[in-house]
Amino acid sequence: MTVTGSGKAAKPVNVIEPVVAIAINTFRETVRDRILYALILFAAIVTVLGIVLGSLSVGQDIRILKDIGLAAISFIGGIIAVFAGTNLVYKELERRTIYIIFTKPVSGWQFILGKYIGLCLCVAVMVMAMGAFLAMIVIALGGNVAGASFIEQIKEITQELSLIYLELLFVTALATFFSTFSTPVLSVLFTLAIWLAGHLGESLLELGKLTQNPLIAQILGIIFYCLPDFAGLTRIRGHLLYGTAPGTEVLTYLVTYVFAYVLMLLVLAAIVTERKEFS
Repeated sequence: MTVTGSGKAAKPVNVIEPVVAIAINTFRETVRDRILYALILFAAIVTVLGIVLGSLSVGQDIRILKDIGLAAISFIGGIIAVFAGTNLVYKELERRTIYIIFTKPVSGWQFILGKYIGLCLCVAVMVMAMGAFLAMIVIALGGNVAGASFIEQIKEITQELSLIYLELLFVTALATFFSTFSTPVLSVLFTLAIWLAGHLGESLLELGKLTQNPLIAQILGIIFYCLPDFAGLTRIRGHLLYGTAPGTEVLTYLVTYVFAYVLMLLVLAAIVTERKEFS
């Protein structure tokens, strides 16, 4: 307990309270602005797919529906994360609310962490809602692929959604980082470029093997190892979809890998924010 000069106990500073308040506010704004449209779009895509694939044999149509449905969740969730994340700081500057926030005892890392958590909560709700809709469509079509039971189907969808959400945490951190020092348009371009490059990273290694120039091959190899490995998450989702689940070591590595990148990006975003003058 801290004691002031007058002998009265000073109220201890709660470093978590500003983070929670900013996260709740960000969650409310993002849900109100975007999530409804995303859910309507996804519901329309999956419903149309269910009708179109109804002519296929039972099991085959569900497999294709799950594959495309999960890809749609990943894509729609990624787009929401990119566009919402890249506007995190810009919207506050545009409305000049950021100046009010920083007149209070709020530090840069609290602001960034609160914004990130709020957006991640919104993405989580969106992914769960779209996953639940996809599961209902699978149940309506019979939910039986290669003899898998209903419980096994739901378990597979849940695991695949978890990997999608893990990737979206990464994308959200990227968008948050770029939003601290760039315009929304450039932030979107930077985030989308790294997201796409992370999925195509292995192509750089293949290109390096084909080139006759050792220097170019070395440069491509360095770029590959610097880029996030989004393709790894996609590969594991494919293994889960076709019933060949990876080992615990692989999953542990991927989770650690993603959270290490997220932590690094948030720390960098907090440093950039701390260096800015918002008074």
